Amino acid sequence: MKKIGFIGYGSMGSVILNGFLDSGMLKPSNITVSTRTRSKLSEFEKNYPEVEIADNNVQTAQNSDIIFLFTGTSEVKNVIEEIKGHISQETHLIYISAALRIDRVGSIFDGKITKVIPSITSEVHEGVSLVCHHESVTPKESEFVNGLFRSIGDVKIVDEVDLDVGADITSCSPAFIAKIFQEFSIEASKNSNFSREETENMIISTLYGTSKLLYEKNYGIEDLISAVATKGGITEEGIKVLDTKLPELFEELFETTIKKHQLIHRELEEQY
Repeated sequence: MKKIGFIGYGSMGSVILNGFLDSGMLKPSNITVSTRTRSKLSEFEKNYPEVEIADNNVQTAQNSDIIFLFTGTSEVKNVIEEIKGHISQETHLIYISAALRIDRVGSIFDGKITKVIPSITSEVHEGVSLVCHHESVTPKESEFVNGLFRSIGDVKIVDEVDLDVGADITSCSPAFIAKIFQEFSIEASKNSNFSREETENMIISTLYGTSKLLYEKNYGIEDLISAVATKGGITEEGIKVLDTKLPELFEELFETTIKKHQLIHRELEEQY
């Protein structure tokens, strides 16, 4: 098996690396990890003593055929420039910065590149990871990476042009959904004797059940709405309010996030 390096062990990096190991897709003895703050790895080292903890990123690069960059977008260029003298065109570089285009990375690293947009839901082996491979990545190499991410959720292969909105749908949406239902919980508490904790617990349980109906029982979204919002009923009245308010709200949401994506793209162009 090829040697695999992981640079960075922040919130997303730890979720993905631990997920790969927990799934059995990777062997600890084939992995090298480096991170800026070594103390973050203390618990990880106890759980996986066979994993090699490198003193620096160069050591990780030297030991690896495939390198995952779990660094912030602003740090990607610096890390690649730090290690590129120790990797080759055959090295497969995988990064998770949504706004950083593959051609930008390719301008400083002439090798195999894959961009992945993971989701926090990978922590429970659910959700969707969006994957975009550069043409230099072979089908066998692509399938290996796809298989790794399938071990922690679903995988969708996408064209890079769709990654901005795709990231809103899969990576940002857990926060959007949580915020929507946080406000729902607040209003429910105001209009009842339920505490915020009680309303949140009921909503979380209902969200879980709704997701199972949609995912496991193959309900279509429209089918589920029709099943609950019976003609002349209370739910139908609530749906009318949402039909009036939500389209404009989500139009504004996507306008705002797309503008932010575009701003970050422009800022990155200046760096590269």
